[in-house]
Amino acid sequence: MKKRIVIILTMLLTLGVGQSQAQLDFGVVAGMNLSKANFKEPVGHNFRSSNRCGFFVGPKLEFTVPLIGIGVDVSAQYSRRYINGSETNEDGSVVEGNKSLQTIEVPVNLRYQFGLPSLVACFVATGPQFGFNVGSRNFGNFWDTEQYRVKRSILSWNVGVGLKVLKHVEIGIGYNIALSRFAKITGTQSSSIKANTFQGYVGYFF
Repeated sequence: MKKRIVIILTMLLTLGVGQSQAQLDFGVVAGMNLSKANFKEPVGHNFRSSNRCGFFVGPKLEFTVPLIGIGVDVSAQYSRRYINGSETNEDGSVVEGNKSLQTIEVPVNLRYQFGLPSLVACFVATGPQFGFNVGSRNFGNFWDTEQYRVKRSILSWNVGVGLKVLKHVEIGIGYNIALSRFAKITGTQSSSIKANTFQGYVGYFF
């Protein structure tokens, strides 16, 4: 239900801005992401994770209403995030595992831009991001006794800031907050994994 509401609001927002004689810019963005897994732990386990660096790349559209600076940006990005984890057993031994998470990410952000667009403009952006798994759903033997499965779709929320220089070059940073888990355990114990992601990117608009 929560996903449906977000999708409907996103569609209405995009249509509303698109009908306001918005300026349309098309470009390509590429950047790095820094992800850390957060575990909902079953009883008797001690899971930990550290940050891992990955990347993303893809086309981007920006709709901006002249003068007031309000708009929407939409991207379709191939993203690869690397998730690692470790479990400390009762005897003190540590078991480690890694996973490459491959997704197509579709962020749809409400955007406010201010400054001198022909020179340098600042912007802030926020909105939902829809992720679709295009890699293996199987973690493999991530730990000795547990088997995790990656979900087909993931919902998250973006916040970000940046600069647009000479109407062509965009530089931005952002934080992606997981609203849904991206993997769950397939055994009898209750456990799941979420991953928040810090991002930095550069883009060029034609």
